[in-house]
Amino acid sequence: MSRPGAGAPVAMTSAGPIEAGSWFQPRSALFWVYCPAVLAGPLIFLAQAAGMVRYGGAEAMAALPVTAATLLFFGWVLCELDPFRARRRLVAPIVLGFLWGASVWPGVALWANDHVTHAVTNLAGDAFASDWQAAIAAPIDEEFIKAIGIAVVAVLFRSRLRRPVDGFLIGGFVGLGAQISEDVLYSVQAALAAPQNPVADVLIVALLRLVTALTSHWAMSALAGVGIVVLLIRTDRSWGWRVGCCALFYGLAVLMHFTFDAPRPGGPGWLMMVLPVIIDLAIFTLAYRWVLGTERKWLRGIIAQPIARGLGAEAQLAALLTRRSRRRARSGLRAATRMDRRQARRYERELIDRVGLLAEPRPQPMWNYQQTSER
Repeated sequence: MSRPGAGAPVAMTSAGPIEAGSWFQPRSALFWVYCPAVLAGPLIFLAQAAGMVRYGGAEAMAALPVTAATLLFFGWVLCELDPFRARRRLVAPIVLGFLWGASVWPGVALWANDHVTHAVTNLAGDAFASDWQAAIAAPIDEEFIKAIGIAVVAVLFRSRLRRPVDGFLIGGFVGLGAQISEDVLYSVQAALAAPQNPVADVLIVALLRLVTALTSHWAMSALAGVGIVVLLIRTDRSWGWRVGCCALFYGLAVLMHFTFDAPRPGGPGWLMMVLPVIIDLAIFTLAYRWVLGTERKWLRGIIAQPIARGLGAEAQLAALLTRRSRRRARSGLRAATRMDRRQARRYERELIDRVGLLAEPRPQPMWNYQQTSER
């Protein structure tokens, strides 16, 4: 990481998001599908759950602080998993994706779950359905509804998409919107199921949802988003490769959901509660390592270009690649200057944004890193 003053200055707005295009896209037919869907979503939900909301909504309000903490914490996690700040290009897609998950997903998923579980019961009987209906229905319809939202948002903002992490972020926030809406629904159901002391039960359910949300909807949809965006932007690869990659990541999201909802085997209660989370966390970690690898490959290609010499030497910029090297670089920066921790972190963020700006003029995704470096 170079020190302040190294190289020529690069024009940028350090505070504002790096975005192109508009949120409002009146010429896109898909935009006019998205808008009424988001508006109709709450109405579809209320048409099915108005009674629950009427009789349990007031007590469910007790869970709002915990639900807000869930939103803030996992939003922060998603940002932390974006070390090269691609999210600055994706403010509009992230917000629109979250709205899809929070408004369209609940009502449609409630309707679809009801129909799929009835089909499972009719086909396999009550005994089988009581154990397996959640593990069968939810991965099928809930992941599909979220994937539709990811695909709609990704197509609307395709010109902004560059790398797999873009799909990771859009999918993650679609899933986070679904997760928050589901938490609210569970709070209402908990209030109805405990007429004697509903507030206590609502808080317990909300806390359990927070604890077990480590690999919930946000993580599942983040993986699905990777596959969908790779399918859209990897135009340098064959259709078979792109479809296979999309199917793989979408399949991992479905597998995580199935594991999360599958019946628990016999054993200690605490172990059976955390075992699905451990398995899903392993799946998620392996997939995320691939995404992170593509990010580092992208950064190496950028900092190897002669144009990056205006920001510092390649060896200095290479300190941005890992968290460990960043910590060492910040320590060296503070030792060489009078910066405090906050100033050093801010300088690091601005340097990452400057590096990202070097890639923005390119009209297509930067996949040929070898060719990029030679240029």
